[in-house]
Amino acid sequence: MMDEIKTLSLRKNPEYAKKCEELLLNHFHESTSKHPEQVLASTDIFPQGYFMIKNNRVIGWVGIHEKEVVSGKVYGWEGSVKKEEVFAEDLSPWITPLLVHPDERGHQYGKLLLEYARKQAGLLGFERVYLTTGEIGFYEKYGFREVGLTLFSWGRPTKVYEADILN
Repeated sequence: MMDEIKTLSLRKNPEYAKKCEELLLNHFHESTSKHPEQVLASTDIFPQGYFMIKNNRVIGWVGIHEKEVVSGKVYGWEGSVKKEEVFAEDLSPWITPLLVHPDERGHQYGKLLLEYARKQAGLLGFERVYLTTGEIGFYEKYGFREVGLTLFSWGRPTKVYEADILN
């Protein structure tokens, strides 16, 4: 029997909030586990949150936010924004975070979540999305381009990636 896999909007399915929080708390970190609560509390366009379920079990999460916890100049910028100096504050929206339950990795679920988030950003009127990561090689497989470097608000350097939305 095939496993039933769906990606759903948390705003349209708030009854899954607790399961999403538990996934993020157990496999990411405490501050990220508050994202579902922030999604449901907002009446603005951002943040958005999407989760993947498999046989009624939450196995993945991806969010779209107006801003990321980075600030300041994006060094070495080679992206689509045409300005002499590009700052993290000039870029939006940001995909953050992406998480697939460790027991479910290796099945392309991260790819599916990224595609879903990129399509949703397009439906919200955006042409591209951004993300930050220290991962090497993962996001490039799915159409993301490294476009510069910046700092997280706590000072750690990070890469900035850009990708066009998907139709």
